[in-house]
Amino acid sequence: MRAKLFSHLMHQTVKLSEKAPFLLPLIKQGNKVIVRLAYNGYKKDGVKSFEKFWIPAFYQYGQVRAQHIAKKMNIDVNSAASIGTYHDYEDPIFGVVGHWEQDNEGNPVRVETECVVCDELNKVSKGAGCPDFCRHVVNAMEMGTGKAMNDTYIVEIGSLLSDGDDTCRFTHKVL
Repeated sequence: MRAKLFSHLMHQTVKLSEKAPFLLPLIKQGNKVIVRLAYNGYKKDGVKSFEKFWIPAFYQYGQVRAQHIAKKMNIDVNSAASIGTYHDYEDPIFGVVGHWEQDNEGNPVRVETECVVCDELNKVSKGAGCPDFCRHVVNAMEMGTGKAMNDTYIVEIGSLLSDGDDTCRFTHKVL
């Protein structure tokens, strides 16, 4: 029940920000609160703390938002490149800077060079980062979004700012 409420609240707030840009700073502050709460749990119980609430909540958020993003971005659900454009929708809202590349197999790769969530993770962890947050919680959101559009969709994480890498790299595929 809490995950469902959280996912719908997140979606409606982000959706509302499309028409009310003054909400963007509020969303970014909310993300900082989420990171702090999640990291505090992680310090006590590791990834298990994410499994209790954050992973299911963010997966469900991905599912809830998928239809809206697919319509807004005119997504072709049979194309990994098209599905991956949810980054183009969400990144400016969440404070992420990135661009698109292709891997050697022609798969679309979202390369993110700045991320306020990673910045906050580094801040609350005193520089240690918390790549597990991205590997599990962020990945749950992305998989929830993509799988709601095409059940054969996957995203693979190649590198993470929160792990000390220079970029985050998300490879999108439809199998």
